[in-house]
Formats: sequence, C-alpha cells, structure tokens
Amino acid sequence: MTDALTSRDIRTVFHLVQRYAGASQTRIGIACGMSQGKVSETMKKGGAQVTTLDVFERIADGLHMPDTARMTLGLAPRSPKSAPTVKALRTQPTDATESAEAPDISRFTRWLTASDTTEETIEGLARSTSSLASSHTQVPAKRLLSQVFRLHRRAQRLLVGSRPRPRHSRELLRIDADLLAHAAVILGDINLDDQAEQYATAALTLAQEAGTDESYAWYAQAKTARWQDHLIEAADFSRQGFEASSPSPMKTQLAWYEANAAALLGDKARAREAVTRAEQSAEATHADATDLSVWSFPIERRALLGLSVATRTGNPDEGLRAAKMADNAWAAGAPVAPALWAQIRVGTGVAHLLKGDLEGTAEQLSEMLTLDPGMRLATVTRYLMDLDRRLSKPRFRGSPLALQLRQQIHDFNAAALTDDPDLEGS
Repeated sequence: MTDALTSRDIRTVFHLVQRYAGASQTRIGIACGMSQGKVSETMKKGGAQVTTLDVFERIADGLHMPDTARMTLGLAPRSPKSAPTVKALRTQPTDATESAEAPDISRFTRWLTASDTTEETIEGLARSTSSLASSHTQVPAKRLLSQVFRLHRRAQRLLVGSRPRPRHSRELLRIDADLLAHAAVILGDINLDDQAEQYATAALTLAQEAGTDESYAWYAQAKTARWQDHLIEAADFSRQGFEASSPSPMKTQLAWYEANAAALLGDKARAREAVTRAEQSAEATHADATDLSVWSFPIERRALLGLSVATRTGNPDEGLRAAKMADNAWAAGAPVAPALWAQIRVGTGVAHLLKGDLEGTAEQLSEMLTLDPGMRLATVTRYLMDLDRRLSKPRFRGSPLALQLRQQIHDFNAAALTDDPDLEGS
C-alpha cells in the first residue's frame, strides 16, 4: 500500500482495499464519491487514472486514511499534531559524539514524487513531436507549423500550469526544445526569418536547461542565419553545433552547413576544412536512407550541400557529380522530398549555367516548374532568385531563352505557398 500511495497508483489502492477489506466496487464508490462504473474503470489495467488533487482528497477521506497514508499520497494530514516531527525521527546516538537529530525528509520525498502529469501523457507528446518531424518533407509547411505550435502550447501548459516531477520537467523541456527548433526551421522556410531566429534561440536555451542534445537548436540557428545572409554567424553556429554534438547524422550536416556558409562567404579554405570534418563525421555515423525527418541527413541532402559548395567555389563539374549522386539515390528507390528535389534541380541548373550551357539550365527548370505551391519553400524560391540574378548578367541579356527562364522563375515564386492555410490564430 505504501508503494501504491507513493506513486499515486489508485488502481492498486482500490484492489488492496477490495482484497483485504472485502469492499465491493459499489461500496468503494459510495465512500469516495464515485460511481461504480468509474471505480471499475479505474481498477482496470490500463484504465482511467486519477490525476486531480480534489479526487485524491475525496478518496483519502472516503477510505479514512490515517495521516501517514495521506502524507504518503502527497496530501496534508488531517491532524497537524500527528505530522512527523524532528523529535519523533530522532536517531539513537551510536556513541557519545553522535546525538544529531535526523532531518525530516518526508516532505521532500513527497515533493519529489508528487505529480499531476503522467508518464503516458509525456510519452504521447514525445511520439507526436517525433511524428511531426518525420512529416516535415511531405506536408505543406504552414499546415505543419500549426501542428507544431499546437504541441508547443501543450508542452508549455504541462511545464507551467501543472506540477511535473523533476525528471518529467527535463523531458518536457527536451520535447519543447525540439518543437521550437522545428518551428524555427519551418518559419525560415516560409520567409519569417525574424520569428525563426527567436524560436531557434529559445530552443537552444531549453535544450541547455534540459541538459540534452543541442544539435537541432544549433542547426535551426545556423539555417536561419544563412537565409538572413548572416554568413559568418551561420558558419560559427554550425561549428558550435558540430563541437557540441555527439556522432550523428545531424553532426555531419552541421559540418556541411559550415562548409556551405563559408563557400557563400568566399572563404574557400574554411569551406574545404569543414568538408573534411563532414566526411570524417560521416564515416563515424550511419544515416538511414529512408528517413525523411527534418533532422535526417540522407545522401540526397548531402548531395545538395555538396552541389552548393561546388558551384560557390567555382567547380561546376564537381557540382554535377554531387547532383548525380542524389538522382541515382532516387532512381534506386530512395523516398523523394519534393522541396529537396526541387533544390537539386535548381542547383544543377546553376552548374550548367556556369559551364555556359543555358539549354541544360532550361531542362532542369522545366522538370520542377509544376511543383505544388505548398512545397515551394523559401529554400527553393531563394535558390531560384540566385539563379535569376545570374541570368540577369550582361552575357545573357540578348538571349530569348534567358528572358523566358527569368519570367518562369518570377511566375513560379509568385505562386509559392499560396495554397497553404495562413497562420492566423497559430
């Protein structure tokens, strides 16, 4: 009974009362102010759980629990005089020098174990958070963001509005850190960079407070800084995240992100060093080729970053080899992330343009112009804006094909995200 009261396991309490006191479910219900059906449901394995303080009080009163039992359940004693005192808990001295009184630890133990947040609630929230991360590449961004916001609000309510145990608090902080990092990534995808920066910063604070893996938060910060054109910060955030992360696909991706930011900055030496770190990190980890999570790093994403670094460092042939690596993976049956596929097409078009092959660029664009508007993320449209700037250079001004491509880019970007629900109320 003491174990059941300590863990607030009312199912076991009722079973013990029924077994040793001979009380029926009906009698237990009458005593505790509950219906027989509610008592039956509570006593079922996996049935309803008691979580609210007033119900615990009714049960304690109805079963005439002594004060020691009430306090074990985390309730105040009915008779203050019966509460354990330091004097009552005095130890027997073992020698002439030992006559110290033992501290009263019962209240601390009750605080440590009392909670109105169940394991099942936290596990369910963790599963939902993981499911949203896994849906990232397949669900339109704004629709997914509203679901991430919903879970974030729920995690906040559990942290602030309830009484979780310390280990539950750490797990809720970890879950919410992942949710905020995911929200930051999506906010960047829909051109809300200032909000993305705020969420990424908060995600890192929560991850550090929870003492958990910080790589997702660092990635969100690096990605946001990159699209804000804060390239030094993007490279530095990536490096900090790399150093703070244990071996994982995300650690490898952070190294590639540093390489990409350095290449965009024009720091070829730092880009090469980061690529070396990325390759060494990849050798120490194994990436799941079928994982489409926002935190995954499949070969296609590695190919995209390799393509970007190559074109930015003036090596279009290396870029085309990287793009071929992604196309081969898809041809072999790897799942397709639409926005990632579109970025590869644009990057390949840039590589062809660097080689003076305008027709090759047009061929790549023709494949992705029908991409669903909900999947036309900022990571796609901004790649196209870069291509448009390249097509605006004097060498292409007399080309009807270049003019046609620029118009297609304008029309494509103008329709981006237009079929997604808006974020009002999120």
